[in-house]
Amino acid sequence: MPDRANRDLRLCATSERLDAVIDIMATTEDDRQRSAAVARALGDPKRLCVLESLAGGEASVGELAGRVACQVPNMSQHLSVLRSAGLVTARRDGSTVYYRLSDPRILEACQLLQSLAR
Repeated sequence: MPDRANRDLRLCATSERLDAVIDIMATTEDDRQRSAAVARALGDPKRLCVLESLAGGEASVGELAGRVACQVPNMSQHLSVLRSAGLVTARRDGSTVYYRLSDPRILEACQLLQSLAR
């Protein structure tokens, strides 16, 4: 039976359907690295909560810390990860930094993760 499973996997990996999917994706190593960084950023419950909190618009670090029940230094760390992954952008107004989602599709990704986790 294991031989058949291996043969079926090899067949699947060489099928025309897989070739079509690969052609559509056409990912480079850089694309995969960026995707992995986004996946790591989305892999923390607090960061997912931050992204959901930003659905209503931009917020300061202090506001987000209060909403997510997180200390400001920890919130700054989470926001740094999200910013490095390109999921949030920031703007400074005096001494206050405001964050917002860089792309509204981020919420769709969060919803997809939640539906897959159910």
